Amino acid sequence: MNNKELFIHVGYPKTATTTFQRFLYPRHSQLDYLRKNNANISFINDLFFARENSFSRLSGIYIHELEHLAQDSNKDKLLYSEESLTSFSMFFRSTPAPCISTIEPNSIARKLKMCFPDTNQLLTPKILITIRRQDELLKSMYAQVYNLVFKRFKQTNTFERFLDYTFEQNPTGFIADALLFNEVISNYEHLFGSENVYVSVYEELLQDKQKYVEKLCRFMGIDANEALTLISEHYANKKGSTSGYHTDDRNLIELLSHHKNKYLGHRHFGLADTGLYKWLQRIYIPGRTLPKFYIPTPHRHHIQQLYTKGNQTLSERYHLDLGRYGYYFD
Repeated sequence: MNNKELFIHVGYPKTATTTFQRFLYPRHSQLDYLRKNNANISFINDLFFARENSFSRLSGIYIHELEHLAQDSNKDKLLYSEESLTSFSMFFRSTPAPCISTIEPNSIARKLKMCFPDTNQLLTPKILITIRRQDELLKSMYAQVYNLVFKRFKQTNTFERFLDYTFEQNPTGFIADALLFNEVISNYEHLFGSENVYVSVYEELLQDKQKYVEKLCRFMGIDANEALTLISEHYANKKGSTSGYHTDDRNLIELLSHHKNKYLGHRHFGLADTGLYKWLQRIYIPGRTLPKFYIPTPHRHHIQQLYTKGNQTLSERYHLDLGRYGYYFD
């Protein structure tokens, strides 16, 4: 069996990931998208929640699963997309108080590497990472989970309080870690090899979609014209507007699941394959537009101190021209 490539799109969130997951990855003729219909590979949950030593003990099972996926696929290029692998720690848990998850991106990367030992001749992992200006990513992330989490607590029910809670009350917090792009990407390079890591910039997609897609497809070795056709008119899950940031639309299952997990824990009721479940998934509760967020000067200085040096190093190493897009930069 010939060696196949598995492209793993690890994030970041809020960088048009939903657009690519809906319109490009599952439809491109040269890709076998492993997350069709939102199905997860079984070990993805353990990447988020398992301790590294526990994950290591089970790594043989995960490797076997990936080998079967490679053998069963009739294509040479497989792809899996989970945009939170770089930044799961940016999602606050909501009970009993706003709590920053302690799983950090480098731990997830180390566990992922365990699934691809050097002796594996069936799959070559290739890492896809898209970054976005840290301040804008913070705003968009806040809007995304505002209804489910942030508005419920006095520590986070305004954007300024969220910044205080994130950077002042938790100065060594994990959100700051997740946005250290250079450190996160350097870790993936160390684990998977710099030749197997591709970094793109969300702002380039907004300014020159054709150039962005052509560069991505060149790295992946797939047809760029087909890719451009597939996403030519699609921008799913938009969050920005002239008046502010739009919170996520939620289907009724997502809202009910949130409250079930909050009050009943992660119990299963066997409804996932029923007609009722599918019907509830089709009922959407619209989001709303939050006013434009303002980052006060002290927080802006703090963010600038955290990220300027890393942004500059990353920009030079990958020829990304981040200064052009307004990233914190010398």
